[in-house]
Amino acid sequence: MLASVEVEDQLAEYFADFTDETGVPVVVTWGNSAAQADRLIEKSGEPADVIVTDNVAAIWRAADHGALRPIASASLDAQPDYLRDPDAYWGALDVRFHAIFHHDNTRPLVSSVQDLGEPRFAGKVCLTSSSLPPNRALISYLAEAQGVREAERLVRRWVRNLAHPPFLSERELLEAVRDGTCAYGIGSWGARGKVPGVVPLLSEPRTADITAIGVNRHAAHAEAAQRLVDWLLRERAMRVQSAGEYVPAPVRIAGWRDEEARLLADRAGYR
Repeated sequence: MLASVEVEDQLAEYFADFTDETGVPVVVTWGNSAAQADRLIEKSGEPADVIVTDNVAAIWRAADHGALRPIASASLDAQPDYLRDPDAYWGALDVRFHAIFHHDNTRPLVSSVQDLGEPRFAGKVCLTSSSLPPNRALISYLAEAQGVREAERLVRRWVRNLAHPPFLSERELLEAVRDGTCAYGIGSWGARGKVPGVVPLLSEPRTADITAIGVNRHAAHAEAAQRLVDWLLRERAMRVQSAGEYVPAPVRIAGWRDEEARLLADRAGYR
């Protein structure tokens, strides 16, 4: 069975454990999520039975183009609605909530990305590149919640308040917040451990991006693929439950608004 994966982290260990437990071998190809989704959609190259993407936009596009089949898994059914596809074409293996990172001892503490567009934060804000899926996901949620025009105005205000051009990675962003180049940084927070000198506050409203998994509609080993996905969802998935009546925005918004978010960022001068 072939699996296409971008996020390596500890997944290789899980694949090995799955094979040890079931006897089903898993051959893994590592590659860019968008490119892997394109291969399923276009049925090009050697087709993978299972796809794992590092963002919801890629898996959503594969499902939207009819390249995925519904997942049969009680573990998927148990996930909160906001984390999974309503038609069961994909589910979440990991969740990364958007957060505002603060340089140690920076005041005021800020949990609203809206606030960071205010003039008082000029020269204090940092971002990563708009090409990174978590950033387009955040813009997608803003456009959904307040309309495209208001979301674009906010992004323009972020750009005016930048202390440094957008970084290419969240690692660079965190280093800049830690060393004081940036008082505040907008990023995502999930399984990453505590970073010395950096204080994260989850953004309000609560929004997120996910590591997602799905099964190729034309999988050569469909039964084994379903078995692997169910096993990973049971053994690997982070189950994030809502607190009280608070329900985070559905991650699928970041899928169907992804291209709109890209164009908005470009218009706003956010590169």
